[in-house]
Amino acid sequence: MSLSSTLRTATAGAFLALIASTAIASPAFAAPAPAVQAPITLDVAKSNVAPLVESGFASEVGGAWYVDGAAVAAAAEGLRTVNSSQTGYDRDLFKHWSDPDGNGCDARNDMLQRDLTNVVLRDGSDCIVERGTLNDPYTGEAIPFTRGVATSGAVQIDHIIPLAAAWTGGANEWDATKREAFANDPMNLQAAEGRANSAKGMRLASEWMPTNTAFHCTYLAQMTNVLKAYDLAITPIDQDAIINGGTINGVSFAGVSSCALPAGAVVTAPSATTVETVQVTAAPEATSTTVPVGAETPAAVAPTEASPEVEAESPVLATTGDAALPWTLGLAGAALVALTALVLQHRRKA
Repeated sequence: MSLSSTLRTATAGAFLALIASTAIASPAFAAPAPAVQAPITLDVAKSNVAPLVESGFASEVGGAWYVDGAAVAAAAEGLRTVNSSQTGYDRDLFKHWSDPDGNGCDARNDMLQRDLTNVVLRDGSDCIVERGTLNDPYTGEAIPFTRGVATSGAVQIDHIIPLAAAWTGGANEWDATKREAFANDPMNLQAAEGRANSAKGMRLASEWMPTNTAFHCTYLAQMTNVLKAYDLAITPIDQDAIINGGTINGVSFAGVSSCALPAGAVVTAPSATTVETVQVTAAPEATSTTVPVGAETPAAVAPTEASPEVEAESPVLATTGDAALPWTLGLAGAALVALTALVLQHRRKA
């Protein structure tokens, strides 16, 4: 073999090795990074997040609670669906703000005491809330509450699954007792900023989401939990929005399937006898900051800001970016060594 042929062969081999190593390191071959969610902002001991823990939809990681998006998405996949609305809905068919738990307080005051901070009760009453502050999960704002004709509406009690949606999903076949229990079930109730609650109305996830995007994972998990607990059906559009997200007024939002647990989460599967623990491998933790949303008008309640969920670095990228450089240099170096050896061998023969 001539020197020129040898050089061409060796150079081509070095070039191919370099191309192969570069292709391996290319980010185009990396899988998309899962989203890392913000921790649950509500007090688990006080709020309606406790049922999420009982259902296996939330897990504790490093002292904070997070929604297990995979578990919620699987449950949402199993929900019944309905394509048409039921007629005959009347809000009065759901007796609400009664006292189903028999503690002497109506459900509205129970929820105010549960969800507000700095609560001041009426003199001589263990029930009626006169003042307090709501750290509103729907808007991210601190809402002062003062009881009064002109002021009480600042804080309202939202049915997470609206009564009209429940009627369409199967409550039309319930008796009055079950409808009353549903309308006053703390699992389905959330104190919320009045204008946000009014704007939500009878809408589910495909048509309305909280402006506070840091609360989306919790909100979607709560919806799914109530629907599952009461075996209520929803439209396929709302089911898809819960799982995969969607777009409202031109603003996209992520579904519960994007609510990845932080790395190191240990999911405990609820069981009456044995407890099974499964180690979850997820994306590295990232810092997520909740930015309070400014005051909204009823016409601007759809999400208006980018999601604060932080895209964690993909594990694939972590092994094919900087970490791939030694492989690239090693292959190129090996090709150059082989080229040098061939040149020296040719000279000895000459």
